[in-house]
Amino acid sequence: MPRRLLLMTLIAFALFPAVASATDSHAPKGARGDWLPRSEWVMSSWLPFDEARLYEVLDTDRAQLATWLDDRRTLGAFAARRGHASKRALVQKLLAPRLRTASPAMARRLRSRAMDMLTQAHLARHVMFHIFHTGAIPRHAQSIFGMSPTAYRTLRDQGWSPQRIAEEGDMTLSASRAALRSILVRRGDQAVRSGAMSRRQADALLAHQDAGLGGYMQRRYRTTAQQAAFACRLPG
Repeated sequence: MPRRLLLMTLIAFALFPAVASATDSHAPKGARGDWLPRSEWVMSSWLPFDEARLYEVLDTDRAQLATWLDDRRTLGAFAARRGHASKRALVQKLLAPRLRTASPAMARRLRSRAMDMLTQAHLARHVMFHIFHTGAIPRHAQSIFGMSPTAYRTLRDQGWSPQRIAEEGDMTLSASRAALRSILVRRGDQAVRSGAMSRRQADALLAHQDAGLGGYMQRRYRTTAQQAAFACRLPG
């Protein structure tokens, strides 16, 4: 770790000594506020049910859920306000179209993931709205940014934007965006093949990513120090 980055990290922990504990019940003891499981479906925003069905069943929309999910309030609590007191029954209703063709093993996984979406506030917000927070980006840093994953992570943790990182790797903005989009498409196809997402939801996720890709490329990443400070501000 570069000395300047290490110094920034130490300053962050000095300024924010009491890191907020994780709000999600699945988090291990002592986990900080932004803890998430490293499961592929979580990290890749592979929603187990179609979001269009979620909006239909709960009579809501994406904007309303973005306001509700604040890392403390769960999707299940929102559903209860809409008359869905039983989470198990809601899981079945949300997954009904997918369960018709899913294998028994995949059906169990989908039910478990759907229940996590209802009960884990930070996880649900991440899966639905943090659609570029995927490990696929650093893994494919060479094709997206023209540099190794290690070099990419170093610049990311210093607060560079994806566009600036691409420029450092001698990649044009258009080439970098095209490479990233190609990877996102392939990731969606992989999710469909594995049964983790329906084709309808994979297309919906890609549409959200297409709409946000320009902003993502220009927006600076949080530095290591800013990440630590952010974790402290999450509701505990």
